[in-house]
Amino acid sequence: MLPVNRASVLIAAALAVASPFVAGAMARAHGAVGAPGAGRVLLDWPNLLIEQLPGRVGGVLMMSGLVPLLLYFGAYLLACHGVRLLWRRARRAQHVAP
Repeated sequence: MLPVNRASVLIAAALAVASPFVAGAMARAHGAVGAPGAGRVLLDWPNLLIEQLPGRVGGVLMMSGLVPLLLYFGAYLLACHGVRLLWRRARRAQHVAP
């Protein structure tokens, strides 16, 4: 297992902070917050996930913006780690093959 490097953490943090702003800008640009679409699902999935919880739990979690931010961060960090792992395996396979 590869350890998480500093670049992955910084990229994940930057994307986690930017994602809610991009989602809000897209909602304002398209005029409909509840409009379905792949872009809304990709950018607003933490809120959609929290909305599926019981009302009391979801309300408590949404009192602060920290929970969606941490969900974004964890997902982006996992994605960065997966890309690094695949990249390393591809390079290793390329060097082994004659």
